[in-house]
Amino acid sequence: MNTVSMLRQMGYPSLHQIMPIFQYSLVGLAVAGLGMMAFGMVAKKTPKFRSVKVVTNEPFGELRIESQSLGSKTKKELQPNVGNEKETTGAVTDVLSKLETELKQMKMGYEDHRQQIESERMELEQKERERLAKIISAGEVLTQEIARDRFNDRVKYYVELKNEVTGKPVDLSLLAAKFNKMRKTMGSNDELFSV
Repeated sequence: MNTVSMLRQMGYPSLHQIMPIFQYSLVGLAVAGLGMMAFGMVAKKTPKFRSVKVVTNEPFGELRIESQSLGSKTKKELQPNVGNEKETTGAVTDVLSKLETELKQMKMGYEDHRQQIESERMELEQKERERLAKIISAGEVLTQEIARDRFNDRVKYYVELKNEVTGKPVDLSLLAAKFNKMRKTMGSNDELFSV
């Protein structure tokens, strides 16, 4: 009872005044919804059928599609087109087979191009790896870790160096950068570094 008097002091109407407003608004929303449904059912559009005729007398590569509305035609008017179904089916089959062969040729061309790009990428990576291996080997010659006559063997070793766990080639860029920096600080102009 205490809360009711507090709500009344705040300006809220009592419950017996609110219930009729709530009921009328609920009935009004239901009537409006039913009216919208009735309007939607009356105003619904009927679908119009269209026929598609494929014209294949054109040269290869061009495909023209003609369509005409069948909304006003009756079933009797459509009877003569039944004989042309085999011709239309044959023409569509021819066009589909031509498109399938073109698609296969495009896929083969794409695969060849992808393989060519992959081989060029592998070749570039191999050349870069050889360049880094030569820098490292030249640095080892400079620090007298290996003799000059073992330079080519050491290059081959670094080119073929792989991680034992993953089997992937080891990254040589950090070691090559270290030896390149060392060469610059020592002021060496050895011909081995100019590769």
